[in-house]
Amino acid sequence: MKKLLFLAIGVVIGVFAARRIEETEKGKAFLDNVDARSREFTDAVKDGYQARDRELRGE
Repeated sequence: MKKLLFLAIGVVIGVFAARRIEETEKGKAFLDNVDARSREFTDAVKDGYQARDRELRGE
């Protein structure tokens, strides 16, 4: 239960910090860059998973 409390506190602090950082021009550019890189990564993982799935199914 204590770990869940710390997780919730961490999420709240992270959201608050992201909102404050987003208020500045440099901060917005930084968060946009992080967002773009995370989308690239998730797209690459998804593509790899789908390719491997097709390979295993023999398609």
